[in-house]
Amino acid sequence: MINLRFIFLVLFLFLISCQNNDNLFELKDNRKLGISFSNNLGFDNDFNVYKYRNFYNGGGVALGDINNDGLIDLYLTSNQNKNKLYLNKGNFTFEDITDSANVGGTKAWSTGVTMVDINSDGLLDIYVCNSGDIKGDNKQNELFVNNGDLTFTESASNYNLDDKGYSTHASFFDYDKDGDLDVYILNNSYQAIGSFNLTKNERPKRDLLGGDKLMENVDGVFKDVSEKSNIFGSVIGFGLGVTVGDTNGDGWEDIFVSNDFFERDYLYINNKDGTFTEDLTNQMKSISGASMGADLADIDNDGFNDIFVTEMLPSKYERLKSVTTFEDWNKYQYVVKNGYYHQFTRNVLHLNNGNQTFSEIGRFAGVEASDWSWGALFFDMENDGYKDLFIANGIYKDLTDQDYLQYISNDEVVKSIVMNNEVDYKRLIEIIPSEKVPNHAYKNLNGINFSSYTNSGLDLPSFSNGSAYGDLDNDGDLDLIVNNVNMPLFVFENKNKSKNNYIKLELKGLYNNVNAIGTKIIVKTKNGIQIQEVQPARGFQSTVDIRPNFGLGDATNVDIEVIWPYGKKTFLKNTKVNQTISLNEKDAIEFSEELTNNKATKPLFQKNKIKPNIVHKESNFVDFNRERLIYHMCSSEGPKITKGDINGDNEEDILISSSKGNTTQILIKDGSDYYIDKKNKKLFDDLRDVENSEIIPFDADNDGDLDLYYSSGSVEHSRYSQTLYDRLLLNNGKGEFIDSNQSLPDINSKISTGAVISGDIDNDGDLDLFVGERVKIGSYGSPGSGFILVNDGNGNFTNQTKKIAPNLINIGMITDASFEDIDTDGNLDLIVVGEYMGINIFKNEGSRFNPIQNKILDEKGWWNEIHISDLNNDGKIDLIVGNHGLNSRFNASKSRPLKLYFNDFDKNGFGEGIICFEAENGKDYPYALRHDLIDQIKSLKKKFPDYESFKNADISKIFDEKTLNESDILITNTLETSIYINKEGFEFEKINIPSEVQFSPVYSINSHDFDGDGDEDILLGGNLYDVKPEVGIYDASYGLYLENLGNLKFKYHKDGNGFFVKGEIRDLLISDKNIFVSKNNDKMEVFKF
Repeated sequence: MINLRFIFLVLFLFLISCQNNDNLFELKDNRKLGISFSNNLGFDNDFNVYKYRNFYNGGGVALGDINNDGLIDLYLTSNQNKNKLYLNKGNFTFEDITDSANVGGTKAWSTGVTMVDINSDGLLDIYVCNSGDIKGDNKQNELFVNNGDLTFTESASNYNLDDKGYSTHASFFDYDKDGDLDVYILNNSYQAIGSFNLTKNERPKRDLLGGDKLMENVDGVFKDVSEKSNIFGSVIGFGLGVTVGDTNGDGWEDIFVSNDFFERDYLYINNKDGTFTEDLTNQMKSISGASMGADLADIDNDGFNDIFVTEMLPSKYERLKSVTTFEDWNKYQYVVKNGYYHQFTRNVLHLNNGNQTFSEIGRFAGVEASDWSWGALFFDMENDGYKDLFIANGIYKDLTDQDYLQYISNDEVVKSIVMNNEVDYKRLIEIIPSEKVPNHAYKNLNGINFSSYTNSGLDLPSFSNGSAYGDLDNDGDLDLIVNNVNMPLFVFENKNKSKNNYIKLELKGLYNNVNAIGTKIIVKTKNGIQIQEVQPARGFQSTVDIRPNFGLGDATNVDIEVIWPYGKKTFLKNTKVNQTISLNEKDAIEFSEELTNNKATKPLFQKNKIKPNIVHKESNFVDFNRERLIYHMCSSEGPKITKGDINGDNEEDILISSSKGNTTQILIKDGSDYYIDKKNKKLFDDLRDVENSEIIPFDADNDGDLDLYYSSGSVEHSRYSQTLYDRLLLNNGKGEFIDSNQSLPDINSKISTGAVISGDIDNDGDLDLFVGERVKIGSYGSPGSGFILVNDGNGNFTNQTKKIAPNLINIGMITDASFEDIDTDGNLDLIVVGEYMGINIFKNEGSRFNPIQNKILDEKGWWNEIHISDLNNDGKIDLIVGNHGLNSRFNASKSRPLKLYFNDFDKNGFGEGIICFEAENGKDYPYALRHDLIDQIKSLKKKFPDYESFKNADISKIFDEKTLNESDILITNTLETSIYINKEGFEFEKINIPSEVQFSPVYSINSHDFDGDGDEDILLGGNLYDVKPEVGIYDASYGLYLENLGNLKFKYHKDGNGFFVKGEIRDLLISDKNIFVSKNNDKMEVFKF
C-alpha cells in the first residue's frame, strides 16, 4: 500500500511547481523551511464525523515572537496528533522545538490557539483550546506559560482557564479597562443539533459548563462573570468565531460572535461599566446562517470597523447545484418567528454606517460565495492602503453532497450499512465525497468593491481551516500561514514587487496589558486615513502578528495618532515610511475627548412628529405558494402616498394606499397636524378586499375639485376576480367620494395595476390617463399592457390604446410611467418603465404615441420607479430611474444579460418564468436548483434522476429545442439605479453616481433643492424583504440623500444628513417642507427640512 503521507507530499510539491512566478505570494517548500506538519485525521469507529459534528473543522495557527528575538514564531494545533511549535531562525527557516518546549499538548483534540502575555512578564504564552468528546479525555483547555528559556509550563488550572467545554477559540482583551487582560472563551454546545425544540428558544438557558464565557482577570485568576456581564453562555451557542474590536467608535472593545447552525450571531456592545448589551438585531438587518469564522477591520478607511463573516455558499455553479439547499419561505418565517432572526446561506459583509447600524453589502462587494469557508482575514496584501480579504476553504468529507444524502436515505442502502443494530461507520464515511476547493483571495479595489485576486497565488485547492498573517521575514509585507486537514501546512511568502511603502509599529503598554491590546492606531496620508486595532485573535481559531503593519501606497511620510487603552495618546508628525517604530504607552500624553471640542453640526433633515401616525399592515399572502419559481413577491409593493387638496380648503392633504384587507387613509391637513378623514370611511371599508396599489388625485370631471383614480393591484386575487377592476371615485365638492361605477381600464381588462398617471394628452382641456399593468396573475413573466384612457370631459373614460398607442399592448411588466413634454412641442410624451423592459419613450404626435428608438430603450432593467427632474438647470428634463441594484445574487450586463424563459413548461395552463444567467461559455443556466425545478415541473425528475446529472445542465439540456423556440425570452442587461441626462430631444446619457446607491433596490425617488444652493438634490428609498431565502432580503439601504454639488456631481452622505430610515421605503412625498416616508408593514415617518 502506498504511504498516505507520500501521496500528500507529491501533491504538495505539485502545487509548488504549478505556481505562477508572477504571483504575489509564493508557496514555500516546507522541507526547506524545516517544517513538517499536516493535520492528519484517521478513522475511528468510536469517534468520527457521525459521533462529533465538528470532526473536520480543522486546526488553528498562532504567530508571535516567543523569545523576543524580533522574529515571529509559529504554533500549530492538530486535532488527533501533537501540536507543534516552530522557532523562527530567520531567512524562512524554522526549528521544531515542540518536545523541548513541552508544548505538544496532552489533550485529544485541539482547536483554536491564542498567543498572549498572560502574566505580564514580557513573554508570550500560548493558550490552546481543546474540544472533542473522546473517551478518557476531559477536554480542558491548556495554558503554556513561557519560562523565558524556550520552555513552557502548562498552568491553565492555576489561572482557572482549564475550561472543559467544546472550546473553539479565546480572545484576550481588557473589556473593563482596569489594566489587565480578561478573556472571552468561545464554546460550541454539547447538545446534539436534532435534540432542540426550535419553538422553545433556549437562548436564555445558561450552560454553565459548555456555554461561552467572559472571564474577568481578578489578581491573575480568571473569574466567570458571563451572567453578570450579560453574556448569554447559552445551551444553543454554537460558536465558531469570536472577533473583538470597537464597532461604535467609543474607544471600548465590543464582541462579535459567529454561531453555527440555527442560532443567530451576537453583537455585544460594551457599556463601559463591566456589562454588555447584545444589540445585533438593532444594528444588523440580516446575517449569515451557519456562521463560521469572522474578522473585523476598517475596509473602506472611514474610521469605523466593518465585519465579515463566512458561511458555505459555493462560488462554482457545479458545486452550488450539487451540494446546496436553501430554506423555503415557510421554514424561514418559522425561524424568524422563533427569534433566530434573518439568516441566509452566504458570507456577509457588514459595512459600518458609523451610527450603530450596518449595511450588509457582501453581494455588492462580490464576496458572498466562497464555498465551505472557515477563516477570514482582512490584511493589506500589497501595501496599497486597502485591506484585502483571504478566506480559507474546504471540508475533507462533504456531508452536504445531495447525491450522497439521497443515496444513504435509500432503504436498501440503510439495510446494508446498519446490521444487528450496528452502524458500519467506516463504509458510511468512506463514500462521503471529498473534493478540494480553492481558497479565495479578494483584492480591495476602493473600499467597498472587491475582485478576485487572480494573481495572489493563494487560491490553491485544499482543505484549509485556520490561518494567520504576519511579517515572518521583517521585510514590511505580510506573509500567510494556512493549516490544512490531511494536507501539509501552507506557508506563503509575500513577494510584493510593487514600490508601495509601509510602516510598522511595536507597542509596549501599561500595567498588566504589556502588548497594549486594544490600542487604536490612526495613520494619515495624502490619500486619507487608515485605522487598525491591536487585537491578534482573529479569523478562525488563530492569532496573527501583533505588530500593526500599514500599507501606504506611494505616500512618503505620514502622521500617526496612537490612542492607547488607558486615556493616553501619542502623536507623530511627518514620519518617514518603510520603518518599524517602537512606542511606549508610558511616554504618551494624557488626553480627554472633552478637550476636542467637536461640536456636532445640525443635520439638514430632522425627524418631525406629525399626528396621526399611519401604520401600514401587509396581508399574509405568499406569492411563492402560487408561483414556485419566482424569487420576489409582487404582493407587497405598497403603500403609495400622494397629495392634493381633497376638501377645497387650500391645504395639501395626504392620501395613503392600502393592502388587501386594510383601509385606504386620507390625512386632512389641519394647521401643522393632520386628522384622519372619516367622511369616506364606509366607502374605503367597502373596498378592503382590494389591494389599492395606486391612488391618484386629479380633476376627472372638470368641476374644480379632485377626484380619485383608485387602482387595484397585487397578485392575491384570481385573474377573473371583479376586484381587479380599477375605480374612479368622484368628489362631490365637499371631500366626499362616490364610485362612478366605471370598470377600468375597460370592461374586458381585469388587471393588476402597477402604474397610473394623468395628463392632458390631446390638449382638449381635460385630464386623460395612462394605466400600466404590473403583472399577469399566476404567470410572472408574461407581458402586460399599457392603456391610454381618453377623457370625454365629464369624467367618462374610454380605452383608446389600439388607436392611439398600439405599441403599449403586451409591452411588459409595468411598474411606473410619466407624462412629460420632452421635446417641448406642447404635447405630453410618455415614458414607461418596468421589469425586463427598456426605458420606453413614446412621442406624442398629436393623435398617436409613436415609440422612440434611442440608447436608453436598450437599457433593459428591473426598473421600479422613474422620477423626472432638471438636475443641471439646463431647462431639460432628466431621468432618475430606480432599479434592483447590485447588492444581489443576480447579475446582468450587456455582454452577459439575465434571461427569463417564459412558457407553460408544465402544461397546467399557467406559464412559468425560469430565470437564467449567461455563463462565460455563452450558455444559459437556471438559478433554480434541481429540486425546485422538479417541484414545479414534475417531468424533469425522470430526465435528471440525481444532482450529478443536473449540475452542468444548461437550459438547452433541460428543455428541447421546440419548447425553447416557443418560449418568450425576456432580457435584463442592467440592474443599476441610474441617472440619465437629457442631451437633446429624446437622447439621454447615463452619468456616474455614488456606488452606495446600488446597495439595495430603489422603489421611491424624489428631488428638491433641500440645501438651498440652487440645484435639485435627490432622495431615494427602497429595500425588499419578501423574497425567497436563497437570494436573501435586500436591506442595506436606510434611505439615501444625494447632495447635488453641481456639474452633475453628487455626494453620498453616509448618515443621510439626518435622513436615515429603517425598513422598506415605498414612497417619498414632499409637502409643506416635510418629507413623508411610507414603509411596507411599518409606520410612516416624517422629516422636516
